[in-house]
Amino acid sequence: MAEQEGRRGRRGPLAVLRRHRYWPVWAAGLAAALVVAAAVIWLQAEDLAVGALPWVIPEVIHTDRVGPQIAFLAWPGFLWGAAAVGAAGWLAGHGHAWAVRLRAAAVAFLTSGALLFTYTRWLEQENPLKPWLVAKEAYRWGLMFIGPSTGLLTAAAVWAALGGGATLAGRAGRGGGEDRLPYRSRTALVAGVATGALFAAGIEVLRRAQPDHAPGQPYWIALTTGAPLVALLTGVLVHVTAARALRPVEAIRRELADITGQSLDRRVPVPPTGDVIARLAVTTNDTLDRLEQASSRQQQFVADAAHELRSPLAGLRAQLETALRHPDSVTDWPEVVAEAAADVVRLQALADDLLLLASHRATAPAGEPVDLAALAEDLVREHQHLPDATGLLLTCEAMAPALVHGNATRLERLVRNLLANACRHAETAITVTVETDGPSAVLTVQDDGPGIPPADRSRVFDRFTRLDASRTRTSGGAGLGLPIARDIATHHGGTLTIEDSARGARLTARFPTGARPSG
Repeated sequence: MAEQEGRRGRRGPLAVLRRHRYWPVWAAGLAAALVVAAAVIWLQAEDLAVGALPWVIPEVIHTDRVGPQIAFLAWPGFLWGAAAVGAAGWLAGHGHAWAVRLRAAAVAFLTSGALLFTYTRWLEQENPLKPWLVAKEAYRWGLMFIGPSTGLLTAAAVWAALGGGATLAGRAGRGGGEDRLPYRSRTALVAGVATGALFAAGIEVLRRAQPDHAPGQPYWIALTTGAPLVALLTGVLVHVTAARALRPVEAIRRELADITGQSLDRRVPVPPTGDVIARLAVTTNDTLDRLEQASSRQQQFVADAAHELRSPLAGLRAQLETALRHPDSVTDWPEVVAEAAADVVRLQALADDLLLLASHRATAPAGEPVDLAALAEDLVREHQHLPDATGLLLTCEAMAPALVHGNATRLERLVRNLLANACRHAETAITVTVETDGPSAVLTVQDDGPGIPPADRSRVFDRFTRLDASRTRTSGGAGLGLPIARDIATHHGGTLTIEDSARGARLTARFPTGARPSG
């Protein structure tokens, strides 16, 4: 219980700030309404202080009762009022990020200032026409419409600038970028301001096009109330529309946030709209498909690797433990050590192959010109003296240089793997051919062994795949040589295929001459 109370106590201040995150909205709107109310009440009080209206009509018409007060409100009074509204928004924004707080105060100042300037301009032009009535009209119109609309419009602008409840300073440090204005608020502000400005400009054009004796009251009503309300309604409509349009994006985000490495089979919802958001969802699902397939291949690879490592390790352990437990039965210790060393060499080769498979896609191969013909000739001469090639005739037919752009070490590994595979299967001879075929350099390794059946030609490129042992000249490898060779060829922008042959297996690697390998 004490621990729960402690947690509630620790959450208390932040919870209070979260509940009061809209304070700048209420404070700015209330301050704007109070500024208008104070101004019109001041005008009414000054009008009453002048005294009763005279009975003589010419005196009534020519008596300027509140002219100095209206002039003060026109300049610099509206600036003082806007500054008060901005200060209220700034003070009420305590707890928000500094940038959010400043933005809300600036929007409160600009919005209320523009509205107050429009209202005072109306009073300034109405006063010469109706000096005996303008204070009363300002009082009635200001308290009924101008004050509430000013507060409402200012609060709406501050709410949009605040970002619909922007992140407070207590949390802003963790996410980064929380002080930016959200997309919906930016769109609503731009649409509302642009529509209101165009509407006000249209009203002004109509007013100037009317004759001088036309009544101006409807135009001022439309300018002081109609244009701001049109801007507000447009902003609200755009905000609601943008919120509805972004619902599928939010659904995609929530689904992606819940997907982990153990739930890659989940997919994001695709909206039935056929627009860019639907295409985004389809692309996201395609990416998840590829990730799931890659994860499945990785898990299968780990399982296969563990299985391949387990057999030689178990055999080596049994061999050594038997020799240690029954030393008297061992007549030739060098032979035991030699067999153990052979198993260690096999394990080392398998570990090297696994390391190459795991790392060669992680980094792009360094690009350099490589003469594939010279490389093949050197490796054929080297393999002629290896134990795997005992009793075999190895020849290389490379009449001209065949330059490819790639990594010399990895291309050498490709040729070595093809030669090692041919040596395991060949009966008497292996022929390596390098030639150029248009824009491609072609490397062919031909042996006279039993060959590879067409049904198995795609399967032999799978990792840890070994065909029937009766077709091998020796015990065979771990089933990684050809998969590694194909990966290297693909990584260099080429291909490795098995072609038809009258006898034996014919493996052909094609590389674009002068082309850079893919990263």
